[in-house]
Amino acid sequence: MTVLFSRLLAVSVLILLLALSLFDGTSLNFASKWIPFLGRFHPVLLHLPIGLFAAVVLLELFVLVRPVARIPEKIHILLTACFYTTALSAVFGVFLSWEGGYETDALNFHKWGGVVTTILIFFLDLSLKTRRTGVEQLPTVYLGGLVATILVMTITGHMGGSITHGSGFLTEHLPFAKDEPEEMTPSGNAVFETHIQPLLKDYCLDCHNPEKVKGELRMDNYEMLLAGGLNGPVLVAGNSDESAMIHRLQLPIEEEEHMPPQGKPQPTEEVIELLSWWIDQGASATALLDEMEVPPEIALHFLEHEVLEFRSREEMDEMLHLFPEPEGIDVYFLAQKDPRIGVRANKGVDESVEVLLALKENLVELNLANSQITDRAVEAVGQMTNLTHLHLQNTAVTDSGLEHLANLYQLEYLNLYNTAITDNALQVLRRLKALKNVYLWQTEVSEEGVAGLHNSLYRAVEADRLQRQIEEIRRERDRLRVEIVSAFDIELQAPKEEAVSSTMSISDVMTEFHEGKTSIANQAKAGEAEVDDLQRMLKKYQALVELSPPQGPLESWKEKTTKLVEATQGLIAGEEGAIESYRLAVDCKACHSVHRED
Repeated sequence: MTVLFSRLLAVSVLILLLALSLFDGTSLNFASKWIPFLGRFHPVLLHLPIGLFAAVVLLELFVLVRPVARIPEKIHILLTACFYTTALSAVFGVFLSWEGGYETDALNFHKWGGVVTTILIFFLDLSLKTRRTGVEQLPTVYLGGLVATILVMTITGHMGGSITHGSGFLTEHLPFAKDEPEEMTPSGNAVFETHIQPLLKDYCLDCHNPEKVKGELRMDNYEMLLAGGLNGPVLVAGNSDESAMIHRLQLPIEEEEHMPPQGKPQPTEEVIELLSWWIDQGASATALLDEMEVPPEIALHFLEHEVLEFRSREEMDEMLHLFPEPEGIDVYFLAQKDPRIGVRANKGVDESVEVLLALKENLVELNLANSQITDRAVEAVGQMTNLTHLHLQNTAVTDSGLEHLANLYQLEYLNLYNTAITDNALQVLRRLKALKNVYLWQTEVSEEGVAGLHNSLYRAVEADRLQRQIEEIRRERDRLRVEIVSAFDIELQAPKEEAVSSTMSISDVMTEFHEGKTSIANQAKAGEAEVDDLQRMLKKYQALVELSPPQGPLESWKEKTTKLVEATQGLIAGEEGAIESYRLAVDCKACHSVHRED
């Protein structure tokens, strides 16, 4: 009776699976969220039946080597569990397919592969009864079923992986495949091909490719990108603000409509900025860079930037063992087991620096201070594009030599103390946005040149250094400074601060920033306030801390106003959760109940 019931249950499960597979649920608008919820568990569950079936195969191999009478019983238990988990995984896969966005042929192949796998496992379990002991040879039907199930399960799994990761996912790194020659990209290629399409591949094609068409949108070529998807066009040529693609990229990551989804690689602000610029320029598929208007902040994306791949520590050990170290050159590793190296060449000459090019992949720190080098050596240094620290103080370097450093985009530290450089050399340095420390004592650089360099680099580094430098700057400063050491007053390099009137009253601040539906405070609570307005409001809040309240304890007043200051600083710095912190700090009712006069 129990055997009959189990067979009937298994047949019922098969009938349900076949019925769901034949039914097209992509057009249904389910009132319940259970169907899409369960569908998302398909990629989680599908590994369980694969593991169970692998155990069946291993047990069969074990029986062939060491016949054991009760092994077939255990195989029956495994096959039964494998059948139900395969069926459940297939049902969840059908639910997932109803979300749409998948290439039809590949999806149907994968779906029916799952159904066939379930049926094969069912009949494998039925045919197992013809084998009563472990010492008998495998029945032909059962053996054939095992082989067929292995083949079908493998093909079905491969197709599922292709749907998710692309058709070449499995064979992409095939060791004995012939390497395709890389196509050289002509320097005159369209911006879309050279810069925009690679970004779409990195961040969009996982979900919008020929085999996985989420939202009926494909982004693998220009025509389909322009055509849009289920919700219409994703870009409006000439207007990035009205383009859905940019809007979704800029949404908070926790929002459902944010793209790419959580868990996928996220584009940086610079990437979004470049995509927005391309759309604003007309979203052309053929326009060349020379035909487009390129502002300075966008031009940085088109500068050649060669990041060399580090050699391993073992390779470097071998190279340094054979390296003909010139006189006055000291090569060292930065740390144990670290492949990166530094070089101290205080007695170096042009020829010895040129020899160092053999080590350029791993060379990140180069100290040429007090050496006899000229601009010829700096030309070689310009090819060491992994450099982060460079000492050129007390050398004969000139403006002409410094031009060779234009490609050192990873350079963070540059010491030019007591060199002959002038303001002209600083034009090159403005392109190096990683620079954080520039030393310019006893050079020919003017006060205006220092200020111009500071303004160029200030915004690029302020966010990165905020947390580390917050203890060292004044409380009023919500932004950071680039450390440029020169003979001039550092205050000339920093933004001027607006003085707050000593006669200011609490009422003045409330009227200026809190009064009305469109007040700066209300805009801040909605996350819509401009940075300049927030900075003005911050200065007044900071002044409030030093005032005395009309009534109530002074400690309570300082606590509440300090929270306003800190929350506003968080808004300016773009900290996560800053808007909510500001909403909590602007608690007018709580403040008035303690400090406002009747």
